Amino acid sequence: MQGHKKKTWKKNSIFHVGFCKYCKKELVNTDSFVVFLSVDIKGEREKAHYECMRKADEDKTYENESKFDW
Repeated sequence: MQGHKKKTWKKNSIFHVGFCKYCKKELVNTDSFVVFLSVDIKGEREKAHYECMRKADEDKTYENESKFDW
């Protein structure tokens, strides 16, 4: 008897996810990204690179701290 050939799944498909909310560059499924609850003009969820979101968040935090100069 012949044994069944073992199935292997190839995960080589890379596809376009959208554009980054901050840097406006293309996002693909292999990038590290986040999806926001807010919806853009086209009716799609807004997406951003994780690093872009983190930098924007740090900038906002810095702006808030600098206003309160005790």
